[in-house]
Amino acid sequence: MVIIGCHGLMADKNSPKQIDLAGRCTALGMAYFRFDHRGCGDSDGNFETDTTLEGRMADLMAAVEVMGKTLGSLPVGLFGSSLGGTVCLAAAERISPFSIVTLAAPMQSRSIQLPSDSPQSLKNEVRQNRLRFDISSKIASVHNILIVHGSDDETVDVQNAHNIYRVAQKPKKLLILEGGDHRITDPAHQRHYVQEAVQWFKDCVATS
Repeated sequence: MVIIGCHGLMADKNSPKQIDLAGRCTALGMAYFRFDHRGCGDSDGNFETDTTLEGRMADLMAAVEVMGKTLGSLPVGLFGSSLGGTVCLAAAERISPFSIVTLAAPMQSRSIQLPSDSPQSLKNEVRQNRLRFDISSKIASVHNILIVHGSDDETVDVQNAHNIYRVAQKPKKLLILEGGDHRITDPAHQRHYVQEAVQWFKDCVATS
């Protein structure tokens, strides 16, 4: 199997949350592919003009294609942090992953609350409506999903997790990290979510 990870809006493939998860997955024999979305990290593009949900979905589809050519026909699992989780959910119908794990994913763009000290580039994205989305209709066909969210998330309200869980199909699991923030800065929370995510991928591939 191979897990493909999608980072958040202002992050890149070197997010500590994703590096930790990738390390645990590969230690247990699960391939893990991290990549930078357009305009982020080592990828080409301009963040302010190229960042859209559709563009990031296209990036994810390209990553799936690359992994198919590189590793052959393997079961594909998806991990997405914040907007990356939204991307995974929106593209799930086209990819048919054996499992999905989302972390602090917004279901609707209007549910994102930007901190006052957010970078101007991020405020521009929202102001110019390039990131307007509502993926509610995409979630009804999603299954084998673990939804992780911090109860005190200051950027994406935890209600998003409850809404995703309510609409998604079984098998599904909701993990609320009590007192957890958007970035999952508590090391104990990070260890917990990584442990749960790895186990979820293992369990799902065994029944796929």
